[in-house]
This record gives sequence, structure tokens and C-alpha cells, in this order.
Amino acid sequence: MNPKQKRNKKQRLIDLFGSQCWWCSKSLPQKDLTIDHLLPKSRGGTNSCENLRLSCFPCNNHRGNSLYPPNYKSLNYF
Repeated sequence: MNPKQKRNKKQRLIDLFGSQCWWCSKSLPQKDLTIDHLLPKSRGGTNSCENLRLSCFPCNNHRGNSLYPPNYKSLNYF
């Protein structure tokens, strides 16, 4: 995405979901929100609004290219 597309997508996501982190629900100013891919691009995700959410930097950074929410703890039964 070029910068103009990124700004437009970010504004559309704010209009849809509000100005808060998708993962931790923390309300943030627009400049502090990052665009997060639900299905990471490295795993075949797209830049469509259906695959994008807004998140704070710590949640986005911690999640990396995982398919799971930040701080997800898998249960190892075996």
C-alpha cells in the first residue's frame, strides 16, 4: 500500500471499528494506531479491509505473523 492508500484504509477502519486496538480495546489517537492483518501477508493475507484491523503497536508487534491474538498461550496436552 502506498501512503495515501494506507491513510484511506486506516480512516475506513476507524469509521467501522472506532479508534481503539482490536486486541486490547485501548482507545488511542489515530496516529498511534497501526494496521494489523488478521491473516498475515506472509501467510497469504491481503490488504482488503476484511483482513485488516487497527491495533496498538505493542499488540501488533507481539503478534508478529501469528494467526493467534497477542499473548495467546497454546495448551500443550502432549
